[in-house]
Amino acid sequence: MDNSTPAPTPSPAAGTAGTAVDADADAVIQFAPADAPAHLIEALGAERVAEWQRDRGPYDPRVWMLNSPTGMAAALTSGRPNTRYTKLVELWSDGGSAGAASAETAARTLLGQVIAASAERGDACLKWQLPAHAELPAFASDLGFTALRDPISSADGTQGVRGFALWHDLWPHEQLRYYGQTTMFTCGAVAAMTALSHLGLEPFADAEDEAARERELAFWRAATNFPACEPLGLAVAVHDAITESASPIRLELHLDTTAPTLLEGYEGDERTFREQLQEQSRAEVASRGIQQHTDPLSIEQITERVAAGELPVLLIEEEPMHDVSTPHWVVAHSVKGDTVLLNDPWITAQQGETWVDSHDLPVSVAVLDQMIAYGDPAYRGVIFVAR
Repeated sequence: MDNSTPAPTPSPAAGTAGTAVDADADAVIQFAPADAPAHLIEALGAERVAEWQRDRGPYDPRVWMLNSPTGMAAALTSGRPNTRYTKLVELWSDGGSAGAASAETAARTLLGQVIAASAERGDACLKWQLPAHAELPAFASDLGFTALRDPISSADGTQGVRGFALWHDLWPHEQLRYYGQTTMFTCGAVAAMTALSHLGLEPFADAEDEAARERELAFWRAATNFPACEPLGLAVAVHDAITESASPIRLELHLDTTAPTLLEGYEGDERTFREQLQEQSRAEVASRGIQQHTDPLSIEQITERVAAGELPVLLIEEEPMHDVSTPHWVVAHSVKGDTVLLNDPWITAQQGETWVDSHDLPVSVAVLDQMIAYGDPAYRGVIFVAR
């Protein structure tokens, strides 16, 4: 994410307060966290209630509650608008006098309802976020939840959290290693470094290497147009990293405008010097022999190349996912049907997001087509890298 922090506003919830999901005796209802009934608040306890009722912005926080004769269960879910996943933030249950077996039965029953609702919504997967010290319940493993690849400790939201996913349709794919951008403006650098890492370069070095952030900032400094990374400068930085490593990685730049980019909002001298930097980057693109294409690139062309194993680093408009207009860079790395998986360096940690939201992030092809048009008039910036 470049330039500004999202200032999220509430988005329409998936259901309304008190909506019944099931008409059986073990009825499940869902509601906004602020509408939790008194007996649930008492059962959850003050600390958990405070966490469940924190501001989660536009990410649709919902509480699901099961009242059963043999046990009680509740779950908190969230997820970005215009995406195809739901995140299970926490699953809680209590068997009362009936004990642990009843608590597990209630939890499993409620989880089944959340899974069914996620599939009905059209999600590609249901994600489950757990504290690093917690184990996935055995019944969840039996249902098909599998571990997400551990992230590199970096931005807020990458520490102390494990992630799992239940894919509603089999989708074998390689997971990229997740690194969260540690500043407001290094998304381009991190997206490019993530793609290069997956192709065999290791710009982050070892996951425990404290110098990873220094490498992030150094890559950004090589690519930046202050503070954003525009497509020309980012392509030059990627090219130079590949050349320095002597890796057999090929690079291709698509930018369907010859006008300056990512300068919306700048005027006078503030705009002039950035335009000059972009002209310098344009000359460096030519001098390095980087393949550059100015013809419009369709979403079909992008997804076909992703399916063939290429990794596009995509300039996107973040508004559909965060309710605020901001330029941003992500990596697309897998496609199935009309759904694409993104690796997004940004985590809105202050609104309850973690790396579990941003890693293996499914969006529809139609939404991605909307997001990869930024500016007015809109332009597309895409950097393909491949073995």
